[in-house]
Amino acid sequence: MTEKSRTFYEDGQVALESALQGIIALHPGLQLHKSQKGGAGHEPCHAGFVGTNMLDAAVSGAIFASPNAGQIETGLNLIQSSHGVLIIVKNYTGDKLNFTLAAERFGLASGVPTRLVVVADDVAIGRSKAARVGRRGLAGTVLVHKIAGGASADGLGLDDAADLVEFVTRHMGTMGVGLDGCDVPGKASSVRLGPDEVQLGIGIHNEPGSRKLNPKPPPKELVGILLANILSRDDKERNYLESSPLDGNHKVVVLINNLGSLSNLEIAALVGETYTQLTADYGITPTRIYAGTYLSALNGPGFSITIMALPIAHEYTRKILRYLDSPTDAPAWASSIPTSTWSLPRGSGTINSAKDDDSAACLNIPNVPCDMSLFASIIDSIHSKLIAEEPEITRLDTLMGDGDCGTTLLAGIGAISKGLQNGTVEPSSLTHGIMSIAEIVSQSMGGTSGALYAVFFTALSSSLCVQRAGDFPSIVRALDAALKALQGVTAARVGDRTMMDSLIPFVKSLVENSGCECAAALDAAVLAAKEGCKGTASIKSQFGRSTYVSTEDSGDTTGGLVDPGACGVVAIVQGVLEAVKGVNDEAI
Repeated sequence: MTEKSRTFYEDGQVALESALQGIIALHPGLQLHKSQKGGAGHEPCHAGFVGTNMLDAAVSGAIFASPNAGQIETGLNLIQSSHGVLIIVKNYTGDKLNFTLAAERFGLASGVPTRLVVVADDVAIGRSKAARVGRRGLAGTVLVHKIAGGASADGLGLDDAADLVEFVTRHMGTMGVGLDGCDVPGKASSVRLGPDEVQLGIGIHNEPGSRKLNPKPPPKELVGILLANILSRDDKERNYLESSPLDGNHKVVVLINNLGSLSNLEIAALVGETYTQLTADYGITPTRIYAGTYLSALNGPGFSITIMALPIAHEYTRKILRYLDSPTDAPAWASSIPTSTWSLPRGSGTINSAKDDDSAACLNIPNVPCDMSLFASIIDSIHSKLIAEEPEITRLDTLMGDGDCGTTLLAGIGAISKGLQNGTVEPSSLTHGIMSIAEIVSQSMGGTSGALYAVFFTALSSSLCVQRAGDFPSIVRALDAALKALQGVTAARVGDRTMMDSLIPFVKSLVENSGCECAAALDAAVLAAKEGCKGTASIKSQFGRSTYVSTEDSGDTTGGLVDPGACGVVAIVQGVLEAVKGVNDEAI
């Protein structure tokens, strides 16, 4: 299946040349030789790692292609040193051929010695299959860049630096996983995987992985698979690490590499999951952890994990860690943590507050008793209603906003239900129970909607405290007071396309029918809320993120869609109605 291009640049070569100019703009000390046009598609690697204590030069080819020998030789001539040149190459046929040829030509012409180090850290392909071509070079290459640059700055000779770097490559393994291929500028996007599929063992040149998984495992399981492939000593095809950290007495360096399009949030979550599994399942506490986009596959939707296991007793280990920590002005090296900070002991990572996060504030407020069975039924009914309506609310909010309205409401009612089960929410007291709900909502629902609901429920409980009564007319008066309190903190009113388009008609109808029996008044009020929600389909947005969304040049920001926040209110009050209808009206 082919889709439209998801890139802004329609000409890949134009994008590459502009990208290299952009890297130069980021680092005033760098220079671009005009014959070196193109880019690898692995940005920020490798040009982004040119700088003090890292690379002296990077030679680019076309997207996902090796530079030619002439380009490489030009680069070597620009940085030649009488002490020699260490050349770092990922294990791909074109790279090895062209860099080897250029190194030989350069050496013959200049008399400058060279050493070629080939990085092959992929563990996805077993020994039998990779016997002739070898393992691919992946994100571990960046760690080699940093260590080699530090070794050179430390005064190591060419052979000593090359020997140290080759030691690193033998003690390092990487494996990646992806949701699909990447988008190459100027080419239509091609969808290779289904919505519930992932590929293990993907490379960095848009090639498919070594194994497809369906259904897609959760992140915890995926991280576990990658770590097992890198660390397991039972898999004779893949136990590539020369020295296993499972024996203890190792310094372990971890790199979580974003292949291009994962959010910073997801990368941080993957770091947390990787760290947890290493410490809990393997007894390994990493001595260094790096995370971010170090070596991409354009905008590849995936990540890789690199493990470097360094024997504590080896003379190289202390040097390697020092070289990793050495400062650099290379624009793409994201870590600036000094050795002294890495040496600090790690705590649990979490500071617990004096009170449990799910507990409501212990407030000395009056107790207004109520039917605890009805209270619990209302919460259960709202929960069921929101579960049923969440997909549609999310769909609407995805089209017109940021897509989190439905999930935010579910998080809130889920936390309230949990509070009901663990005793945090007291169902026998209207005032205590609703105040607990306000506290839980403020903690479990993010963004504006959480704050608005918290204000509303706090004011509702406060008004009931003042009245010291829980009969139906008193509850209606309290709802009216809560609405007025809410209107004091938001300018949104009916006609502004928000949750208020449903909430205001609902409360207003209850006030008008407070003399009727409870179920009948609620019936009319829910109908008013539904009508208010329906009306938002033709209202221009005035508040929220949908204000910035235009479906047509005319400026229409609704597209005939109802407001998701108003839909959420309808689901809640419908849940209340259904619970009340399920019991005797006199119970309230």
